[in-house]
Amino acid sequence: MDATALAAWGTRVAAIAAPDERDLAPPITLAYAAGGRARRDLYRRAGHTPGGIGGGLVTVLPQLLDALAYAAREVGDALGSAQFGNLVSATALLISLRRRSDPGAGPDASAAPGAPTAAPGAPTAAAVHAAGRLGDRLRSRGVPPPDADRLACELMAGLLNSPDRREAAAFLDRLVAAEPPEPTIRPRRRLFGRRRRIRATEPPPAPGTRPENGTSGTAATDGPGDTP
Repeated sequence: MDATALAAWGTRVAAIAAPDERDLAPPITLAYAAGGRARRDLYRRAGHTPGGIGGGLVTVLPQLLDALAYAAREVGDALGSAQFGNLVSATALLISLRRRSDPGAGPDASAAPGAPTAAPGAPTAAAVHAAGRLGDRLRSRGVPPPDADRLACELMAGLLNSPDRREAAAFLDRLVAAEPPEPTIRPRRRLFGRRRRIRATEPPPAPGTRPENGTSGTAATDGPGDTP
């Protein structure tokens, strides 16, 4: 798949799950597929939201591409197991995904191992599994859980309903060709936790005391009451 086709598929992914980012899709997709620094730059933080790209613009498309690359095998299996003409809705996929994650829910016939071709509109077990993998990866990238599941199901349904699934599989291969995705994501919250630990080493001022003349609250706690 050449760069033009790669960018076109990135635009299709944006149209499915992030329509406001279609104009940004070609450079973002090419940067992700290139790997290395070009890919890492997509994940610079913008404020407290994930997915910043140069100029402080917040996007979700890098997370979507990363989820597709991470779950490429599962998504490819789902694309191969689905029957052409059996359209799957994102809502049906989301219901099946939530039912699978809820131990108290009843069995889902559409997601049973022995039902690869369920009723029209019902997702296969492979599709539900792939959507779950996509959602897990999006959550690890900082996407809130309800949004992660919704985006995963929208993306999976859009790919399943595509008339050219072989090209979709080639697109997945192209995303990981230069550099596989990170096997795990180190949460960025660790940086904030480190700052909290540094502040925690400074004891708070004792009750009833206040710093004076620029001295710290710790120095202001020394007084007659502390003398043995």
